[in-house]
Amino acid sequence: MQNSYLTQLDQIQEQAIQMAYQQPQEGQWTKEHDKNDCIIYSKLNQVGLKMTRTELKLNVDPKKAMDVIFDMTRRSEFDENFLEGKIVEKIDENNVIYYGAGKSPIVLVDPRDMVALTRRTILKDGTHIVVSKSVQLDSVPNKKNYTRCEIIISAFLIKEITPGTCQVIIIANVDPKGSIPKMLINSGVSMQADAVKKLMEKMRQQTLKV
Repeated sequence: MQNSYLTQLDQIQEQAIQMAYQQPQEGQWTKEHDKNDCIIYSKLNQVGLKMTRTELKLNVDPKKAMDVIFDMTRRSEFDENFLEGKIVEKIDENNVIYYGAGKSPIVLVDPRDMVALTRRTILKDGTHIVVSKSVQLDSVPNKKNYTRCEIIISAFLIKEITPGTCQVIIIANVDPKGSIPKMLINSGVSMQADAVKKLMEKMRQQTLKV
């Protein structure tokens, strides 16, 4: 089973790198936002929901940043919507299955939870990367009052471009499931910039405490 997990992670890592660095026209990305050093591209995924590629710069130590992002048990330290994170299975130091749960940013919508196969690694060019995808485990059944979302692919890529300054690319392709109208989900993409920048700044603050 572990070999299967590692193969899945190899595949989504390759996909994440391709999506992160392809030209917008090549990947058919549409620019939704470009302001204050934050660019958000989107395109429809296989279920008609918008997936996003966010690009911004951050003054952060890339290794410390990835240590914080990779460890879902620490997510609540910088994400006020996150409720719970724990290790389900540790394949090795850099490949872990996590359980996570968080509040929905949409009022009167049930909280979401997930079971995420997650990897961190460093690419040959020095880019630090964390990738995740959902997996189904009988040992982690659905919880009452939670909707189990699907992470089709999630990725954080951080690379130092000048001393103290990093290029951050975030790939998010998630199906929240449940009964939220697609139109409502898709309409919020262009308004994500402030929330993403706030989240990344809180994450950066956590790296200063390490």
